[in-house]
Amino acid sequence: MRNISKVAPGWWDYTTLDRAILDDAARLTADDLFGLRREGFSVVFYDTVEDFYLAEALEYITAWRQATEHAPAGICGPIGPTEQLPLVARLVNELELDLRHCHFWGMDEWVVDGKEAGMDFPLSFARADMELCFNRIRPDLRMPPGQIHFPAVERPPTSRAGTTRAA
Repeated sequence: MRNISKVAPGWWDYTTLDRAILDDAARLTADDLFGLRREGFSVVFYDTVEDFYLAEALEYITAWRQATEHAPAGICGPIGPTEQLPLVARLVNELELDLRHCHFWGMDEWVVDGKEAGMDFPLSFARADMELCFNRIRPDLRMPPGQIHFPAVERPPTSRAGTTRAA
């Protein structure tokens, strides 16, 4: 039986992990982490936190540089850390990277009163992405708003009353 989440009862998150797993993870050394490398899974250490944030920002740029009209490309961005987000905007502007064929998918959002938090919610992840990154990109380089995707609470399908459907 798993632990009840301290963050959101009924959901799985880091607070539901078995204590033995957490204790094992806490004992891992840098050498242990390097030992986890395998095909398709790399482990990278950075000398400074600034190097880490720049590497995070360059992941966005590398993904978006691959986008073309016939082969759009995107990235699924985490909400934390956020220090890379202004760097992403700065790099896009400096490199004059046209994002019209690019996509972004946010990973997380708060749910308030049964629906995703709005942009006016102080802790909104979408708000953070927009304010720290996308709104800082020059308008002529921005991706179309419909290509910036944030999680939404699933809603039941709407009624199609009055429409006919071919059998």
